[in-house]
Amino acid sequence: MNGHVVFVTGLPSSGKSVFAEQVATALKARRVPCCVLDGDVLRASLVPAPGYGQQARTDFYETLARLAAELARQGLVVLVAATAHRRSFRERARELAPSYVEIFVDTPFEECARRDSKGLYAAGRAGKLRDVPGLDAEYERPLAADIVVRSGEAPRALAALLEKLGLGGDDAR
Repeated sequence: MNGHVVFVTGLPSSGKSVFAEQVATALKARRVPCCVLDGDVLRASLVPAPGYGQQARTDFYETLARLAAELARQGLVVLVAATAHRRSFRERARELAPSYVEIFVDTPFEECARRDSKGLYAAGRAGKLRDVPGLDAEYERPLAADIVVRSGEAPRALAALLEKLGLGGDDAR
């Protein structure tokens, strides 16, 4: 099987990582070689740790796109779960990947802020953190995501992704 980069984007706390893990579970059940590159986990693993300034984010997403593409060229389905708030970050990943699918986890800002699993929105509102996508930094929504995931629609989105990857999606519902 040829490798693919499946880029799961959305606001912080939208459910990107959860969806990527659900996809990984379904792929592993089908014995499809895959891996998850979670932006937060990868950030914590890199030395020196990447910052959150404009250039640091650009560099981080370039690194993420190159890593995902390299793993996909080795035959893996690479599930990238990352905010990537600029379309240019995601377009760069598309350019580099041998095959690319973009998934937009379309969770309303209010719900993401309510979840605030990492405390980003609270820190941003308190003035302790700047440039939080969706709060004081624009999140550029995808113009034409291949698949959109809304609340309660993960099984449908998973089935659609499996179909797109040529793996059939009927039993994912």
